[in-house]
Amino acid sequence: MDTKPGFARELYDWMKHIVYVFVCFVCLFLFGAGNFTVVSASMAETIQIDERVMVARFPFTPERGDIIMFSKHDWQVSYDSGTGQYTPIVKRVIGLPGDTLDFIDGALYINDEKQDEMYVREAVWAWRGDMITPLTVPEGCVFVMGDNRNNSHDSRFRDVGFVDIRSILGRVIWRVAPFRRFGPVS
Repeated sequence: MDTKPGFARELYDWMKHIVYVFVCFVCLFLFGAGNFTVVSASMAETIQIDERVMVARFPFTPERGDIIMFSKHDWQVSYDSGTGQYTPIVKRVIGLPGDTLDFIDGALYINDEKQDEMYVREAVWAWRGDMITPLTVPEGCVFVMGDNRNNSHDSRFRDVGFVDIRSILGRVIWRVAPFRRFGPVS
């Protein structure tokens, strides 16, 4: 008796696996991740304009250094005339609830410790925005800034201000396009 699977059986097994992977990806994108295009230069060089990123939408506790996507109902960063929708905002979490932030001689201090921010695009010599330092991040909120500090409208401005943790849509985890920059985002 021949126990080798025939061509039809092998084809069936391959198709079953392909369908399984497809269903997993659909579920991931419907319930756990989203694919978004970045429309602002505020995160350059980390994330460039028109790059597509994957956002993990599973509930998580934000940590300092996370790149997040969030929405503010009273303020949006960009209106995309092509889709007729507001684009969610992408920034880096700098301050957590209870943190005290200050800006002294071009350096960011969190809880009196000078921060070494390797991801910042260029030196920032003056505090930009209308929030006055030192400031303390309230409970239930985070303080966010773009990596391109000299070209970022972020929590340093009152119209953005502290970001309510409930308005965080997810954490940016992966760059999908362009393919030459495909990979994790940090």
